Amino acid sequence: MTTNRVERVAIYPSIGIARVGDSPDAFFFGPEVPGQQPGDGENYRDAQGRIKRQAARFRLYGLDAAGQVVREVTLADGPITWSVQVANEKAAWFNFDQAMDIPASRGDLPGVPALASLRRNRSVQGAAREQLRIRPRPRSIGGSRQSGQAFDDGCFYGRPVYLGELRTDEAGRLIFLGGHGKSASHDDVPPSGFANNDGWHDDTCDGPVQASVVLDGRALQADGAWVVVAPPDFAPGVQALVTGWDLLREVGCALDTTLRPPRPRFSTDIFPLLSRFSDAQWVNAGFALEFGWGAANDFRGAELLRRLNDPSPAAQPLRSAVFNRFRHADYGWQQADAWPGVYGDAATVDAGSTDPRNWMAILPTQYALLAQWAGGDFIADGLPPPPKPWDERTPAEQAQGLDRAVLDETTGGPFHPGCEFTWPMRQPTLYSAPFRLRRRQGEEPDAGPVLTSAGAMAPGGPLDGCAPGSLTRWMACPWQTDTASCLSAYRPWSGEYLPTFWPARVPNDVLTEAQYQTLMDPALPLDERMRAFDPVHRPKWLRGIVYQPDSDPPALITDPNPRAVFITEWPHIGMVTRRPGPSDQPALPARLWVETGRTLPGTAQGAATTPLWTHDPARER
Repeated sequence: MTTNRVERVAIYPSIGIARVGDSPDAFFFGPEVPGQQPGDGENYRDAQGRIKRQAARFRLYGLDAAGQVVREVTLADGPITWSVQVANEKAAWFNFDQAMDIPASRGDLPGVPALASLRRNRSVQGAAREQLRIRPRPRSIGGSRQSGQAFDDGCFYGRPVYLGELRTDEAGRLIFLGGHGKSASHDDVPPSGFANNDGWHDDTCDGPVQASVVLDGRALQADGAWVVVAPPDFAPGVQALVTGWDLLREVGCALDTTLRPPRPRFSTDIFPLLSRFSDAQWVNAGFALEFGWGAANDFRGAELLRRLNDPSPAAQPLRSAVFNRFRHADYGWQQADAWPGVYGDAATVDAGSTDPRNWMAILPTQYALLAQWAGGDFIADGLPPPPKPWDERTPAEQAQGLDRAVLDETTGGPFHPGCEFTWPMRQPTLYSAPFRLRRRQGEEPDAGPVLTSAGAMAPGGPLDGCAPGSLTRWMACPWQTDTASCLSAYRPWSGEYLPTFWPARVPNDVLTEAQYQTLMDPALPLDERMRAFDPVHRPKWLRGIVYQPDSDPPALITDPNPRAVFITEWPHIGMVTRRPGPSDQPALPARLWVETGRTLPGTAQGAATTPLWTHDPARER
């Protein structure tokens, strides 16, 4: 295979996700093969117990004249130069109050006025607002095993803020490392809101990734990619019910209808969705009780899966019963008890609200494929095979798999605001092609002091392509205040454990290391071991910060301020990581997710408590 087959080059993944960590040097690579979460022998911490950063690695692939991927392009083929520009624009952007593309924000619901979001830090006016923008200079790098290109000259109120750095691996691929999870207030005012805290900044960011390569004397500019620096993944390998890949496929179908499969496959379209309900058992006790081990709806149970993979008329009542439990994707009416038990974009935890988007539905394409499956119109190909090793994948499988592997470990909803990105990612105007973000041409017009839904969605407005910082500016400032506010069952009438928000990234209820050791000890009585495994005995992940550790029902800590505490104590929270199940009890799951590495004290001295349901995640102005 020769280089003259390559007519153009493209960067994969098209969107890379890096994650912050407080370890100064240690890092690991994010997923690169779909369905294969990279293991980490230290449970994603360094020798001192600090959380490692997740690195985003970018590769170049050569495409032929027909646009087909033919091979990876490395330094062995010619010199490669990478260029990246990132920014953090959160403090200079508008408050996050609610997703602006839904009826409640447009003013389409009776008695609900259109949303009008004010600027963050609106007391800072004119040219002085430039000090709110963290805009380091672009950086470039090339060669083998290079480093030293840090994004460290952007400032917040004149103080430098490190947003990350560039490195290369042995083949000249780009390695992007994000910040260290440092957030601060320039005037030492404590945070008060879940999403909007004036005077504060964090060290997340996003921006374009470019590359050029010289092949046989030809200088080729690559189709660009984007990097997003997000908070840590506190439950690596547990996927959201709707992933970022699901979301971008939904947008991609609007851009290219051929992306929508004519018939769903059980292995790729049905099983992944259903199995995520059962995998959520490791991060939320409500999902454990309804979909976990031993439950009637355990979608990882072999016998149930055999019946669900049966396209015959005899199995249709079961398929239809499962399908009918799902909330309609068009949000035509309120379905509080439907699946999934997840808060929606318009969550207000107000019992009087009739907005169907108080709860999240799966995406329209997912719903349509599920309907076909329920009707028996599907390819009954069973469970997905084990992931192919990297070296056995074709170049096209590698490139496309990078996109899916990265995005399947992100959250595609709900967006209030979200974990890695939020509602603008579902707007087709943001893309140049499926899965590939479009660069904004020219300067973005000043949106003024107030942003409405109409202004946000207008042609030429803030969604007309992307610039450095365009994605993360819509997120919470700082990210820790939102993470510390992502709870479950905010009101007693909704249930004990559900609804929830993003348990796959921000767990609610966890199997602790002590419970795991009890479960794994064959010398202990079986009933004692099973009690340790029982979901109703799993403590809150945010105990000692948000929840009183030993209160029943759970009560919130209000003093000290949980959001302020989490900003400093997040590195000491547990990571929920994969562990083997007990070998002497084959009926139990072969793999479990266990809270590991927690070094946070179990109690908060002198904390006042308040009933959980007094906490309100509704919009803040």
